[in-house]
Amino acid sequence: MVIVVCANVERSSSRYGERGASLYCIQDTAAAIQNIHLAAYALGYVTCWIGAFDEAIAAKVIKAPAGIKPVAMIPLGKPAEKPSPPRRVQLEKILHEESF
Repeated sequence: MVIVVCANVERSSSRYGERGASLYCIQDTAAAIQNIHLAAYALGYVTCWIGAFDEAIAAKVIKAPAGIKPVAMIPLGKPAEKPSPPRRVQLEKILHEESF
């Protein structure tokens, strides 16, 4: 199964203008994508956030109406194995207090 997460650009821009079209609709999809990943993991599934695809072809395949923009694809499945988690970046390397 592949979930195609889409932004409703027209709806966002009608409420918030250009900022809605260029930013808020993307932020909304990012939050939804993260929640999909968390929910899938809680149910024993694995996922992957895919952003490198041909947007026009994806929109055609899912028959997206005008104003609906595919932002990400999330394949969903059961894991064949359980690899060790990747090493995490040390917090000190990514956390900045008050300035960079």
